[in-house]
Order: sequence, then C-alpha cells, then structure tokens
Amino acid sequence: MSEHIIEMAKALVKVKDGMIEVLIKPTIRHCPLRNDLYGFEEENHKTVEKVLRRHIEEFGMYGPNRVLESDQKPVSFGASEIIVDAMTEGLVDAAVVVCEGAGTVIITRPEVLQAVGAHMTGLISTEPIKEIQDGLKQKGCLLLDKQCTIDQVEGYIMAVEAGFRKIVVTITGHKASEAKRLQELGEISGVKPVVVSVHNTGISVEEAETLSDYCDIVWACASKQVREIVGKRSKLQIGISIPVFGMTQAGKQLILNRALHFEDGLIIHRASLPYTPIEKQPEPLM
Repeated sequence: MSEHIIEMAKALVKVKDGMIEVLIKPTIRHCPLRNDLYGFEEENHKTVEKVLRRHIEEFGMYGPNRVLESDQKPVSFGASEIIVDAMTEGLVDAAVVVCEGAGTVIITRPEVLQAVGAHMTGLISTEPIKEIQDGLKQKGCLLLDKQCTIDQVEGYIMAVEAGFRKIVVTITGHKASEAKRLQELGEISGVKPVVVSVHNTGISVEEAETLSDYCDIVWACASKQVREIVGKRSKLQIGISIPVFGMTQAGKQLILNRALHFEDGLIIHRASLPYTPIEKQPEPLM
C-alpha cells in the first residue's frame, strides 16, 4: 500500500495503490510537449488521468512491476536524455535524481537513469515500494534511505562520500535554494556539481533569479519567469516550445553533447536569447 503525490500539467494528483485521483485540475491548458507525446491539444483532468494510466500500464510506474531499464528517448531535449548521453560519454559518473517508491536515488547506469527519469514528473512525496527499492539496489543504485526521503542536497553529499566526482543533481524550481546550497557545498568539497532545474512552472521571480545564479541548465517548462529572467542570462538555448537554457560552460557542454547524439536534424545559429515564438509556447505561461 503506497501513496504518491505528483504535479502534472500543474494539476495536483494522488496515485494510491494504482488508483488515480486528480485533486486539483490542471491550470495549463495546452502544452506543446505533451501534445507531441500524448496527442492532447487541451489539458483537463481526463488527460492527466490518461497519461498516468499509460505510465502505470506500460512502465509499471507507482507499483511493484516498475520498468527499471530503458533505451527509449521519448523527449528530444529532456533532462534524462541529456544526462544519459553525458553519462555515456563519461562526462557524468553519477546522477542524483528522484524515483517514486524510493525517493532520492543516486544512479550510475544510463539505461537505469533513462527508465527512472523519462516519464517522471513533479514528484512531491512518495512512499516505499520494496520491489522498486530492491530493483534499484540490484542495478547498483544508492538510496538516500528506505523512507523515500526527497532531499537532493543530502543525495549529493552521499554521492561525494561514495567517491563520485562528476555529479549531476536535479532540483525543482520551487526548491531553488537547493541550487545555491549545492554550489556552496561544491566549493567546500572540491566536487562541483552540475545542477539542473526541472519542473519550473509557476516559480516566483526570486526563485528564477536564484536558478539563473546557481544552475547549469534550466528547463523553461511553462514558466514566464524562466523565459524572462533565466533565458535572458543564458549562454545557450536548445528547443523552442519548451526551451532548455544552458547557463554555464558545464551546462553548455552537456547540452551540446546531447546535440551530438541527437539523430534528427538540428539548426544551430547565433541569436539573442531567449528565442520563444509566442505561437509555440504553452498556455498559459505562469
């Protein structure tokens, strides 16, 4: 028996023992990325339910039969795809991420990272699922604890203590202060993390300022503040409808490494950033 609270399309959702309950309906009306992935032109509580049901049925998410290895890359410039390619090239040796049923996890194998991260979205809280925890451990992962604590700063500390030196840490925009703390700890330990911020819809001006100061890569999601504050300070943008902003040389390296591995065509040219044609953005920007 386990309960998981997540955000999807800015809807608040509870998944408990395979049952899905939309607690607060989505405030995002249209997301180009979700439209491409799932074919929904307009979001509502039914679309959220359908996507989560698909995740449960196809990938075993939120249950004991969760898929823990994958080589599929459904998102062109998603966080897991960028980190997986960096791990494959030896630019990263450990990623501190979150997984339902496990909480904060340190992953070292690309195929495991892709399975965990490809469809994970806005995990707020989660409860233990023994099969997921055991499966991750069997695949060489480190778990912060058995209680499913989500604490990315402590996850980074554990990764450093385990001997890793090229560490990526994912955070969410509403926990922007973690980015500052991670960089401070990197200065102390001599192991500078690459900090990437995902799930940024609805963040404040202050949070966007913090992300721009302390993150290496930031996903725009449906955030007006990220586009206006982070985007203007970025050094590189990849993607248009859901821009991904590289803020540092380390961030640029990981993004360009993903471009190197990307099999479809790309155009790279000089531009003032951000480049966000209004007709291609999510609605509404928050």
